[in-house]
Amino acid sequence: MPVARQSRPDTPRRKAAAAPRTGAAASGARKPAGQTRSPVARGSGPASTSARATRPSPPSQQRTRSPQPGKTTQRRRPPRRAQPRTRVAQVIVWILRRWWLWAAAGFAAGAVAVFALLIGNVPLPAALPAAQSSTVLSADGSVLALYHGTEDRVIVPLGQISMNLRQAVVAAEDRNFFSNSGVSLRGTLRALWVDVAGGQIAQGGSTITQQYVRNALPGVGKQRSIVRKLREATLAIKFERKYSKDKILEDYLNTVYFGRGAYGAEAAARAYFNKPAKDLSVAEASYLAGIIRRPEYYQPDSNPQGATQIRDTVLADMVSAGYLSPRQADSARAQKLSFQTGSASSSARGAYFVEYVRRLLKDTYHLTDQQILTGGLRISTTLDLRLQDAAEAAVSSTLDKAGDPQAALVAMETDGSIRAMVGGRDTSSLQAAQGFNYAAQKSGANGGRQPGSAFKPFTLADFIESGYSVDSTFQGPPAVVVTSRQCQNLDGSNWSVNNFKNESYGDLTVTEATAQSVNTVYAQLVDRLRPANVRSLAERVGGWTNLSPVCSIALGTSAVTPLEMARAYATFAARGQRPDPLAVTKVVTADGRVLVDQAPRAEHVLDPNVADTVTQVLTQVLDHGTAKGKGIGRPAAGKTGTTEKLTDAWFVGYTPTLSAAVWMGYPFDAKANTTPPMTSVHGIEVSGGTLPATIWQKFMKSAVAPFKVATFTAPTAQGKVIGPSGAPCASGVLPTPDNPCTPAGSPCPATPTATATAAPTTAPAAAGATQTATPAPCPSEALPPDIVIPSPSPSTSASPGASPGH
Repeated sequence: MPVARQSRPDTPRRKAAAAPRTGAAASGARKPAGQTRSPVARGSGPASTSARATRPSPPSQQRTRSPQPGKTTQRRRPPRRAQPRTRVAQVIVWILRRWWLWAAAGFAAGAVAVFALLIGNVPLPAALPAAQSSTVLSADGSVLALYHGTEDRVIVPLGQISMNLRQAVVAAEDRNFFSNSGVSLRGTLRALWVDVAGGQIAQGGSTITQQYVRNALPGVGKQRSIVRKLREATLAIKFERKYSKDKILEDYLNTVYFGRGAYGAEAAARAYFNKPAKDLSVAEASYLAGIIRRPEYYQPDSNPQGATQIRDTVLADMVSAGYLSPRQADSARAQKLSFQTGSASSSARGAYFVEYVRRLLKDTYHLTDQQILTGGLRISTTLDLRLQDAAEAAVSSTLDKAGDPQAALVAMETDGSIRAMVGGRDTSSLQAAQGFNYAAQKSGANGGRQPGSAFKPFTLADFIESGYSVDSTFQGPPAVVVTSRQCQNLDGSNWSVNNFKNESYGDLTVTEATAQSVNTVYAQLVDRLRPANVRSLAERVGGWTNLSPVCSIALGTSAVTPLEMARAYATFAARGQRPDPLAVTKVVTADGRVLVDQAPRAEHVLDPNVADTVTQVLTQVLDHGTAKGKGIGRPAAGKTGTTEKLTDAWFVGYTPTLSAAVWMGYPFDAKANTTPPMTSVHGIEVSGGTLPATIWQKFMKSAVAPFKVATFTAPTAQGKVIGPSGAPCASGVLPTPDNPCTPAGSPCPATPTATATAAPTTAPAAAGATQTATPAPCPSEALPPDIVIPSPSPSTSASPGASPGH
């Protein structure tokens, strides 16, 4: 360590370094405070020697000792970096060593230069574009609905908007609104810096003025680019120069979208609370201000917890901004939000589809609210009004009581064209459709529901694709425990599976296990196939990207929507061609520019013979399986699905040209923190083969009635037949080493001469007549080592809610 030098106030600093000190003079020299060494480092004897020995110094700081004893040890002072003499020079060196400051300064200078260029070259519109209603057309050109701002937007002056709402919006969206110049320089530069450094647009930094410019001027656009962001900021600055803050806030509050089809504060106040905007309380205003960024997500009917949380978040923002005291905020939190249906509601044909298209135009095709509502667009869609009417009639005629569960139906042709959509029981209310769409929406507390056994066809398809035959035989006991590691639960316990109502089926083929929806057979299938492989096939066929590779995937534990299920089953109907869902075919502006032009698209994802084999098996469900009696008088295939505790029930089926998915269930009950079961709806327990299959049957009969009967392509029988020893052979199947089954009428392998007499299948014959005994089935061999039948088996009288599937 270099020896500290003492400076003398009355002596100028020397240019040459002082001679090194030695001996006692060096050790006795005084050191300034802050450079005093610790006792161990400063002391003598073994302690100080050890400290020096165990702490190596850099080469430039090592001490040189004389090899001759008695000589004075000399210390070499390391060379010191030359220091700037003046304060200015020191500042310059400090800046040069911090290169990032130069980068930030250059970035800021470039942004300012671009701002200056845009300010001079981007003109401010003389007036906002004249509003023109946009028209939504069905597949045959009939008018479905009009998108326009005048019906769902009521323009009011700022004085007729509650001060509570004005303050809440400013606190939540742009706290410095009244002091900034229309652009948050810090926010914009931060956004641009993150976007450039991160390689993508990841930050917003928008003020209220910027948001208004983006919504009011279609030319600004919403694409994620730095140029678009700078253009938006430039126009915001020009708006600030031309208009007052109150005028900008008034226009913003009259144009921003609040959900439920309400554009502007007045329409929103009436849509949510059935009162004018001037009468909004603090609690009501804070909720409306909070939902501006994600109105569909914070709907009170689908996400009541989120609605309360966003209100409380805005109340905290108002306290931070100085608009409320903590006591006033606490008082507002204690108030219960009383949501009501107001005057912003309206009716429309295919209301859920109309609202689905509006969201699609915004989220997928990136059109602005201004373009959609006032741009005079002509929006061509795929909806078939005849099929839509049939779908709505099938739902409303089946669920005709006030307390009935919700229901959804989606019908899709095999090319992906959506022909009908029902997203809830209130099929004519546009306001209900603007709340939550059970047919297609996945966000929020109700987003996506478990399909139960309606997901089994994907395990079936993987079984066939893996080279096995659907004539393979498995045991179907009432319950099994799967002990393999891949099927363990998250807590490490073994996976237990029960059949619906704990029914026992004995030995049966995969075809019969599918028709009867036998869970314990499908547990054996997914264990054999591996859950990751089943997930891979399901995602390939249905287009999902978020399925979990767990064994329960075979029993339908992943959340899905009717739209997704209709698409996945359409892949089977189309013989392995997975279609892209198609709702909007063309969007044309008032001046004839084409903004969207879409045609049906499909991708080959499954071997046609595998798809045909799945279809052949699923026809048995309607023939004599869990949906027996729900046929439509022509070739059709489908599958039922029922979840645990009867909370969800499905039927998904198809003809060679049309796929339709039906779901039923109650909304999630936030107070009880559970979803009510359908244990008594119209006096019955609802499973997939009951009311959902009835709705599907009613719809499909009407949908296909005008068309000629179409037939499925018969599959080519192939695949290895496997099964336990002693099980009866399927029709036309002979015993093999992989399938040591027993042909019909043959004695059991282990006891060739053993026979058993069962009760006669008919009434006793007359005296003296010969009776024919029916041989009992041969006992099959034990299950695989990782499939265990629990002992004792569950009682067949167990609660049906305890068993998934069917």
